[in-house]
Amino acid sequence: EASLSTGGEATLHWSDTVGKAVLVTTDAPVLAADEAYELWFVRDGTPISAGVSTPGDAGQATALLNAPLEDGDTVAVTIEDEGGSPSGQPTTDPVVALPTT
Repeated sequence: EASLSTGGEATLHWSDTVGKAVLVTTDAPVLAADEAYELWFVRDGTPISAGVSTPGDAGQATALLNAPLEDGDTVAVTIEDEGGSPSGQPTTDPVVALPTT
């Protein structure tokens, strides 16, 4: 569990057996209508998009990361344009980074 730099908390749950991860946010700030939180696996220093999430009005969201988790990955969250980063790479600093080791 870690605090988002924008406010709120993020908790990462994962299963080594199935290689899947879920990110749960609480009290995260609601973003502008043209923004979303993008999830990333940071693997050996390289960010890999793992999906986009938009918290509800209460700042709560549960997002299944859309790629297999590997040992040593860090899961990071950035604020991007709605639909995700157009370049496929983060365009802002992470609001939170959660190591899996």
